[in-house]
Amino acid sequence: MENKVTVYSTPTCPYCIKAKDYLTEKGIEFTSIDVGKDRDALAKMIELTGGVRSVPVLVVCNEVMVGFDKGRLDQALNCLDQSTEI
Repeated sequence: MENKVTVYSTPTCPYCIKAKDYLTEKGIEFTSIDVGKDRDALAKMIELTGGVRSVPVLVVCNEVMVGFDKGRLDQALNCLDQSTEI
């Protein structure tokens, strides 16, 4: 099954680390993409955000979030629960 959570990040970004640690603590599987090493991924991230170049960018069930906000992330993660109830 394809992960429904993707984190675009860089290794030195403290908020990227916090976001990934938070997802790990919650037991959420995610794909982590280092936009510092992958220029194609950087271009895709910029396209997804409408030109924003800051990280982290989290994509949860097709919702794009710039930055790490626990409340907003928790709300977005509800889509994972709903998709498993079908």
